[in-house]
Amino acid sequence: MAEREGQTKHIEREFEIGKDEAWFANVKRTYDEFLQESLESVRLMRGYHQKLLTDAQQHDNVRQNIADQALQNAVETANMVGKQAVRHSDIAIDREWNVDEVSALTAKSGVEADALVTAMAVAIAKAMRDTP
Repeated sequence: MAEREGQTKHIEREFEIGKDEAWFANVKRTYDEFLQESLESVRLMRGYHQKLLTDAQQHDNVRQNIADQALQNAVETANMVGKQAVRHSDIAIDREWNVDEVSALTAKSGVEADALVTAMAVAIAKAMRDTP
């Protein structure tokens, strides 16, 4: 009977060990499941943040391209204005040195300047009267 009691205690101990191992396995599995959920949410958030950063970078690149183009347009406009100012300056200097240019042109064409001005004044007056 003592031998039987020893075997019973041994079987009970094996059962308890199996029960502890099952409990441990269950706890580990629960922990792994929660860890998996946590890791999955971290992965999803990382992907979301990566998408946000990518979109922000693309938006910043578009904005930078627009700013670069605006700067190029401003420089080109400044260059064109400078060239036009030089042209106006050249014309003004030319007029300063050739004061009688209009008179010379009308004298060469055989048309008197006073007659031209008078004809233009008459035409303008007639157009003003005809306009309601």
